[in-house]
Amino acid sequence: MSQASRKLALLALLLALVGCPKGLPQDASPDRLYSIGRERFDKRDWDEAIEALQRFLYQDPGHRMADSAQYLIGEAYFNKKQYLMAATEFLRLAQNRPAGPLADDSRYRACESYYNLSPRPELDQEYTDEAIGQCRSVVLLYPGSPYASEATQRVRELTDKLASKYYLNALFYYKRHAYDSAIVYLEYVLETYEGAAVEPEALLTLYETYRELGYSREAEQTRARLLREYPDSPEARKLEKSSPGDAG
Repeated sequence: MSQASRKLALLALLLALVGCPKGLPQDASPDRLYSIGRERFDKRDWDEAIEALQRFLYQDPGHRMADSAQYLIGEAYFNKKQYLMAATEFLRLAQNRPAGPLADDSRYRACESYYNLSPRPELDQEYTDEAIGQCRSVVLLYPGSPYASEATQRVRELTDKLASKYYLNALFYYKRHAYDSAIVYLEYVLETYEGAAVEPEALLTLYETYRELGYSREAEQTRARLLREYPDSPEARKLEKSSPGDAG
């Protein structure tokens, strides 16, 4: 179980321990609680909406509007920018009701929640990995969903971010003349994240690294690949201005 998954499990446990929220009429029926929750949600009063809807689910988890309530709780947390809590609620619905009418919606919103938690490339990418997993699950589990194309685009963006992280690691070593370590990271980027947005930069840096080490054959192969696969890139234009024998 990943660290993020453990966090979700802990959050779910805490929500269960909360039990019956306070601040609402104690004699309110489930229908009334749902009505209050929906009204508060429409007025963007996220905290009161969450309170009413959580109590509604506590009283009648099998109610015909239970899926809607669970989804609205996730949306309320999302709108509060509490994305980890939102992911918890969306995933609870997606996992408990995988064939329900809101299954693909909730799975995609979990994807979006983690997407919003994904940090800059140079930072730890745990949430990026979680986001990719949730977005891919939308495509795999619900290929006919209207969210499938959006989820695919999210996967592409997030994968580019991971590739950028490893490329930044490569640059770190390259700038410190630790060329062997730079090559390890650059080759990893090119093999693992083929087609990533950073690939032309990685190829140019790999070419320059080989040149620094005097690996003429490898340098020329990398140069040829960059010119062949990305002929219109700024990196290719940079190479075209110099002959293969020039210094990088």
